[in-house]
Amino acid sequence: METLIEEEKSIIFEQPIIAPKDYGWVRDEAMAVVFHTPGDDLDLCGKSKLEWVELSCVNMLTKVADEPNDDEFFGLLKQLSAGKQYVVVLYSDTPLLKQNTILEALDYVSSKNLNAVILPRGFIFKAAYLDGNMISSPIRKNFAPEQFESINSPEQISRACEKLWAEIRQFHKDNGVVLKGENTIFIDADVVIESGTIIEPNNIIKGKSTIEQNVILKSGNYIEDSVVAAGLVLARKTIINGEIV
Repeated sequence: METLIEEEKSIIFEQPIIAPKDYGWVRDEAMAVVFHTPGDDLDLCGKSKLEWVELSCVNMLTKVADEPNDDEFFGLLKQLSAGKQYVVVLYSDTPLLKQNTILEALDYVSSKNLNAVILPRGFIFKAAYLDGNMISSPIRKNFAPEQFESINSPEQISRACEKLWAEIRQFHKDNGVVLKGENTIFIDADVVIESGTIIEPNNIIKGKSTIEQNVILKSGNYIEDSVVAAGLVLARKTIINGEIV
C-alpha cells in the first residue's frame, strides 16, 4: 500500500502533503458527499464555498447533492457510496475545512473500527451502517471544530476571507515572494506568483493570474486573469485578461 502524497488542486496547497501516517487506502476505500447549502456559490478569495469544501476532499471520489429529508438520508448515501467502505458527509457552507482534518478523521474512524461518527458539522459512516445492519449509536468527535463552522452571515464571511487571505499570503511568502504591507494585499487562491517577486501595499491580484519571477508590483495595481512577465515593474495599472484598462 503506497503512502499518500497528493497535490491539492489549488495553488495555495500545491505543495505535497506528506502525512506521517499511511493514507493511501483513502482513495480506494472512502468517498465524500457534499450537500448543497444556500449561497454555496458565494466567492471567497477566488473560489466558491462549495469549491473550498471539495478541495478538502481532493484525495477521494466526491459527489455533490441536495440534502434529502430524514427518511431518504441513508438511502441516498447508500446509492451514492459507489461500493466504498466509508462515506464522509459534509456541507458546502464549511469552506475553512482542510484536507488533513478529513484524512485524520477517516484514520481515526478506521483505526478504532467505528461505524458512525458525528463531526462538528457532518458525519463519517461505515458503508455497512447505511444498510441498517448495525445497531451501535454514532459517537461525537470534535475534529478541529473551527474548520467546520458554517460561514453564512456577513461577519462570518468577512472573517473567513481574512483567514483564507492570510493562508494564501503565507503560502507565497514561504515560496520566496516579498509582501510589503501584506494586510493591504489581496491574492486569489489560484494566482501563481514566482519567487523573487516584490509586492508593495495596495495590490489586488485575482483569478488565474500569473506573476513571473522578479516582478515588482508597486502600489495601486489591479490584475485579473493576466500574466505579468518576468522582471517587469508595474505601478497603478489595471490589467484584465492581459489588457491594460
